[in-house]
Amino acid sequence: MIAAIFGIALIALYARALHLYNRRFPAHPIAPWRVAAFVCGIASLCAALSPPLDRAADASFAAHMSQHMVLWLIAPPLILMGAPLLLLVAVPPAAFARRITAFANSQSGHALFSPLTGWLSYVFVLWGAHFSPLYELALRYPAVHVVEHALFLLVAFLFWGTIVQAGYAPRPVPHAVRAFLLFFTIPQGAFLGFALNATQHVLYPSYLARLGAAAALVDQHNGADIMWILGGFLLFVAFMCAAAAWAASERSVARA
Repeated sequence: MIAAIFGIALIALYARALHLYNRRFPAHPIAPWRVAAFVCGIASLCAALSPPLDRAADASFAAHMSQHMVLWLIAPPLILMGAPLLLLVAVPPAAFARRITAFANSQSGHALFSPLTGWLSYVFVLWGAHFSPLYELALRYPAVHVVEHALFLLVAFLFWGTIVQAGYAPRPVPHAVRAFLLFFTIPQGAFLGFALNATQHVLYPSYLARLGAAAALVDQHNGADIMWILGGFLLFVAFMCAAAAWAASERSVARA
């Protein structure tokens, strides 16, 4: 319920900002498909954080991985496709926009929004969350689970912010760099999935106590398959889109 209310509020705020932006810049409206992407991203995020899926994630590693796929690979890029950062700097008063751009152009902003920062934090949290006490603590304590999800979303938005740059980007990244970042991200989920699949003992005591050794191990392997098959597919699609955008950019430069 809380996630749904929060999602509706975000969509309403986005719709208001979109209306103001399109009225202020009628020659450069935000495309309808971007609006649809934003709404789908918020809807997928709300669904992933809804009580039914949260309860399923507490009971099953495979369900938990499905939830994490949405938090890592589906909701953030869809939301960013809706150009919310453009609205953030274009709609509020100019003084507010100047503060945002001043931070983005500062030394701290350059470090935070660096492609290397986004990629390294993504990989570190991806591996660390599954091979550290954090995962088990999140299963036992709801507050830690909330912190874990917040961390995932922060890292995912930092990473995808270097890939999906719609309208305004705190640190512009060339198309070639975006494509290579995705190319080198694909093996991370695959290797982690292989590592979890190759493990012949249950890694997380909560699932062991709930399901028993045999069922928990099967569930763990199913979650690993979701991670490397579904996660790899989504990243590959993103890589192909980035490569196509890179090729289109090169063609436009050649024509010019």
